[in-house]
Amino acid sequence: MSVRCPFCHEPALPEFRTRDVNRQVTPEQFSYFRCRACGLIFLSPVPANLASYYPNEYYDAMPRSMRRLDQIAEANRYQIEMVQRFVSGGRLLEIGPGYGIFARLAKKSGFDVEVIEMSKSCCQYLTEIVGVRAINSSKPDEVLKTAGPKDVIALWHVIEHLPDAWDCLENAAHSLAPGGILLIATPNPDALQFHMMGSAWPHVDAPRHLYLIPANLVIQRLRPFGLEPVLLTTNDKGGQSWNRFGWQRYLMNRFSSKAAQMAAFVVGYLISMPLALWERRELKGSAYTLILQKTAVAA
Repeated sequence: MSVRCPFCHEPALPEFRTRDVNRQVTPEQFSYFRCRACGLIFLSPVPANLASYYPNEYYDAMPRSMRRLDQIAEANRYQIEMVQRFVSGGRLLEIGPGYGIFARLAKKSGFDVEVIEMSKSCCQYLTEIVGVRAINSSKPDEVLKTAGPKDVIALWHVIEHLPDAWDCLENAAHSLAPGGILLIATPNPDALQFHMMGSAWPHVDAPRHLYLIPANLVIQRLRPFGLEPVLLTTNDKGGQSWNRFGWQRYLMNRFSSKAAQMAAFVVGYLISMPLALWERRELKGSAYTLILQKTAVAA
């Protein structure tokens, strides 16, 4: 069986079948394909009822106080610091903020923040507690068409969830002001863990992750829109935490009892420490962060 690649439209062949090993919402099997031309790995067919695979607990418990939210946000300060290396302020749009850790950091750092979020409860929290403008939508590619120029557009582990991922990226590129940046963090199909674990890799996260996207494809797709890469890494603080998560979740998924899972969590952490030496080499970490800057207006 072969299907067409959603990126380059060339034939793609079956790569693996897997199930929802992380959250076990369903016993269904899901098929992933790899394009032999461009290397994109993608789920096909995409379930029509994607929302049903996101349990209520998918979103972490929202902090009840601003103080607690700020504590969590400060632990992720590296995120806004990465942005400020290229843009110091202005209009910032985050797509898929959850309850708003990065949005809170950006607001505290002086950015004019707007977000697009599909969860109604998160949108309420973002508006009332975080204090940013929240648009409730599961179609960010459509919202971007009328969003107005932005200095920063950020997608922290969101693009792999979007059925219209490529339209979203292109519309984001159009929405950037000259000098603006597009930040994308997503699982890395060149990761050491993926080569070792295959379909059992926790970052496959079937069926919620629809794509595993090589970074070079994003760069290739957006270069005609005047965007050039200014940062590509798997060694930022977030990338290193996703490495640990991969080993921990991989072991935890092998057990059903809470006690065994807790033991696996500890063992996974210990395993991750020596393996970090290999995962920090040549973009072999579990997740990459890519920043592209709009240096010119597309022809």
